[in-house]
Amino acid sequence: MRITTNQVLRNYQSNLSKSSVELDNARNRVLTKRNFNKASEDPAGAAKAYKLRKEYTDNENYLENVKNVLSHFDAVESSALQMSEIAKEANALILEGINGTASLEQRKTLATSLRNMQESIVLSANSKLGETFLFGGQTTDAVPFELVDGKLQYFGLDVSSTDPDVQAKLKEMAGEEILVDLGFGMSFSGGSVTANSAFNTAFSGLTPLGFGQKDGKEQNIVNLLGDIANELEKDPIDSEKLNAMSKNFDDCKNSLTDFVTVLGTKSNFLEATKDRLDDNRITLNEKIVSLENVDLSEAITEYSWAQFAYNAALKVGNSILSQSFIDFMR
Repeated sequence: MRITTNQVLRNYQSNLSKSSVELDNARNRVLTKRNFNKASEDPAGAAKAYKLRKEYTDNENYLENVKNVLSHFDAVESSALQMSEIAKEANALILEGINGTASLEQRKTLATSLRNMQESIVLSANSKLGETFLFGGQTTDAVPFELVDGKLQYFGLDVSSTDPDVQAKLKEMAGEEILVDLGFGMSFSGGSVTANSAFNTAFSGLTPLGFGQKDGKEQNIVNLLGDIANELEKDPIDSEKLNAMSKNFDDCKNSLTDFVTVLGTKSNFLEATKDRLDDNRITLNEKIVSLENVDLSEAITEYSWAQFAYNAALKVGNSILSQSFIDFMR
């Protein structure tokens, strides 16, 4: 089979063009430090990179949500601890007041202190973080609690009302939720968020402070303080009634302490979630870098080889053209 000069030149030009493209690609990889700049250059790699970047973006959103929730929890925990400390101090004053040796004047002084503590607890329960009220459940833009004639109201409802409709409404408000996606696979079923797939960040002050009546006993710690203060001002005092109220107050105080404990447990869970998301962030970033970015030493080696191959191709071309010219002269 006879190979013509034109065939040799065409093959040479085609191969030289390929060497030039490979050299240009190798040069761009060194300059940009990227394996590809367009999806068309590496469709499979681009698809993987898109998926990884979406996971990374989602992880960043979850991480930001966790940080915001942690900040919110810290503020709630601080206010709840403050209320718990006030309740402990109040308990000590109550025990002092029911002591048979306290005079009427001393009991009146104690009663005044208990009423001041009532107001202090309400102030803590109306705490804000920025423009958000911490203990308003789903209603975060209005003051949740108000003392009216010594009785506590939650958004205008008497927390100690025996009206079944009011109690049903209070129970509903105590269970309000504000759900946040923290990366636990939030999903929906029947138009509602599936249980345990999102994190509840709503806090109703009804939970730590109590509401309603149980076996005829006051369940709200603020109202209970007022009732005890009223009893201490009586002369003579009903020791049996005061002892029963003191025990009831101790139960309410313990419920408040339990609320603080639960907050601590949830805060620890959030911290662990934040650490996990931080680890995910590092892992995903490493995967993205390894997929999209070149190994610089390897890229420089490839560029050097491509340059060598291109220069060699040029030299081959010189020999081809030189031989072709001599053949022509003959």
